[in-house]
Amino acid sequence: MIILNDLTKEKIQTPLKTIKVGTLGPSGTSSEFAANLFMDNYLFNQGIFSELILFQTFEESMENLEKGLLDYIIVPHAYGGINEFYMKSNIDLIQLFRCDTPMYGLAVRKGFPYHKELLDSETIVSHPAPINLLKYFLNTKAKIHTVNSTSVAANLVKDSVYNIAITNEVAKEKYDLDFVYQFKHIPMSWSVFGRR
Repeated sequence: MIILNDLTKEKIQTPLKTIKVGTLGPSGTSSEFAANLFMDNYLFNQGIFSELILFQTFEESMENLEKGLLDYIIVPHAYGGINEFYMKSNIDLIQLFRCDTPMYGLAVRKGFPYHKELLDSETIVSHPAPINLLKYFLNTKAKIHTVNSTSVAANLVKDSVYNIAITNEVAKEKYDLDFVYQFKHIPMSWSVFGRR
């Protein structure tokens, strides 16, 4: 569901140019999934053409918004540094929407001999946000190496840098991994920011 108000409707108008939207990449992130939903359900349905641009960090997308290279950026409310986006004097919150993430789970390369005891010895690669899923679903405090996205985590498993990742279903498919445990779709709300 997209939450709009009269101010939002005035700020997002049908442009003559392609709207550029930024969020966290690389391809396969939950942020990309949510941004595509926003672009399809709001922009495209309003006859607005848009292009999604993915960045290594949310801060990089914010810098590009401030420089005028993007029209909007999309950031999940679960992101630990989101307060900086709200406090900026030159960007505004345009709207909020809900988009549950794709399924999250523990993923391994196809054919990898996974067994639960590996959680005590292997280092799991993950974005920081979903790490607590291990505690809540598997009651374990495994060793974790953090990276800036679930897609990066999945790619590191595909490349055999790590054997196990917490990632989402989109990245699992993109990097040809298998889930050995499924956690859940994470209910999530997202902020859309634009220049003031």
